[in-house]
Amino acid sequence: MGSFSWLRADKTTKRSNLVKGDKYKILIPAEFGGGYIIDTYYNYGNVFEYDSTRPNADLYGILAYWNKCKGMQYQGDTYPATIQEILERGDTCSDNNRTKGIYIGCHKEDIDKLKYPLKLVSVSFKGTYEDCEGRSYNDPNQGFFKTYWQ
Repeated sequence: MGSFSWLRADKTTKRSNLVKGDKYKILIPAEFGGGYIIDTYYNYGNVFEYDSTRPNADLYGILAYWNKCKGMQYQGDTYPATIQEILERGDTCSDNNRTKGIYIGCHKEDIDKLKYPLKLVSVSFKGTYEDCEGRSYNDPNQGFFKTYWQ
């Protein structure tokens, strides 16, 4: 398999995809607390991979929580309601949770049906999740090299 990545949901910069080492923002829907997370992309959807101050997270696991997939596993008695709770109690990296996100978030036709698709944008993007009209689809080049908007 090698690698994988996403296309940016914004067109703030000339670059269309994320490749290893790119800084980017994960926009967070208002329902889950809003705002964004700035991270460096390290392949495979890992979040905070090289940040020793935070536990690792997974973009597909986060996607599954946002879209309330059935059978999600988490710590505690209540479903994580904010991004902070998802990151603290959601175990987004578990095979169960991550696989549910992969199932709903790999194909364009599935992504287009989601209430809360991933919106991965350039660090320079100034809007909110709700302001961003785009969605992050899978990069057909799997993040192996930089691509640009046409």
